Amino acid sequence: MNSSIKQLYWKHCINKIEKCYEGGIMKSMKLCPMKPLTKGQEADVKAFFKKHIGREVPTYWHQYLYSRNGLWSEKYIPASIYNSEIIWRLNKFQFRNAYTDKGAYDTWFYDINKPRTIVKKINGYYYDDRHPLTEVEAIERCSNLKEAIIKPSLGGTWGIGVKLFQTNGGIVTDTNHSVKDLFASYPLGFVIQERLEQHPDMARLNPTSLNTIRVLSYRRGDEIVVLYAVVRIGRKDQVVDNETAGGIKADIDLKTGRIKGCAIGSPKESLMPVTDVGTPTDNYQIPCFDKVMEVVKEMHFRLPYFNLIGWDMSVDKDNKPALIEWNRAAELSQVAHGPAFGDLTEEILDNAMRKENSRFSGGVWSHNLTI
Repeated sequence: MNSSIKQLYWKHCINKIEKCYEGGIMKSMKLCPMKPLTKGQEADVKAFFKKHIGREVPTYWHQYLYSRNGLWSEKYIPASIYNSEIIWRLNKFQFRNAYTDKGAYDTWFYDINKPRTIVKKINGYYYDDRHPLTEVEAIERCSNLKEAIIKPSLGGTWGIGVKLFQTNGGIVTDTNHSVKDLFASYPLGFVIQERLEQHPDMARLNPTSLNTIRVLSYRRGDEIVVLYAVVRIGRKDQVVDNETAGGIKADIDLKTGRIKGCAIGSPKESLMPVTDVGTPTDNYQIPCFDKVMEVVKEMHFRLPYFNLIGWDMSVDKDNKPALIEWNRAAELSQVAHGPAFGDLTEEILDNAMRKENSRFSGGVWSHNLTI
């Protein structure tokens, strides 16, 4: 394919991705009252992005986010631009699967505290944390589990496929299916881990879910900068804390580690001063917060192909930071926090636009337009 045809095709791909996200935000805008933007606000958004990415952007996201949290800024990052352009200029698209496979965490982060791996399957092969197993050995290890978590090692997003389960005599107790059938239901691979016992102060937010701290970090040369941190809290009786499962989020003050104000749930819900179990959010102290930030920065340096990373961290019963997951294209928590890149927005956008879009560059590019 010659260069001019490639350019046209890539432009078509980017446009298609952006239209998908625009359709999504317009659906969300119908679920809650919208504040109209002034002509001045719209002009500020268009001028800001024209200057920093070379073109104007739709103002749907700015209106939606402003209506949800009451915080106005022209620096909000539209999800359409973020997912089609920015993230793949900051991060290397070609390396996404090899690095983000959850089965590889025991390699990349071998010395980092995280839930213990019982069994994992990578590219058809079985392992414990680092050693190979036969399928028979893997099934045997999972045949009598009091409580464990299974999650897809590739392709899992928004908590989809994350399940809490028990087994007895090789049978999954809540489905009456065999462990072998459970394995087969994750064709791209899986990780089975012990359930992490979280810190009592994290459990008080909601005891049934593993509540996590979503941290967005940015590599700025030889420095790792934390752009924001929000706490993600599950709903009553839920196992996961993801927003798609109804979970709520609240912004954390980076200096104190305390929650700032109310939590935010779905577009249909008002601001939430307490969690589902009645725990007030404002000024709530997140345990071990400074140590969580230190561990995030240490881990980010190990991933040189990714300049912008979203981390899901928790704190265990022994008051130690625990890695749950890292994301090479993390959904931005701008409803809870405000503009994702904050004071570094101009710098990050300018830096991104000087780089190639790695979704299409380097001879490795994808025909898959799914998002």
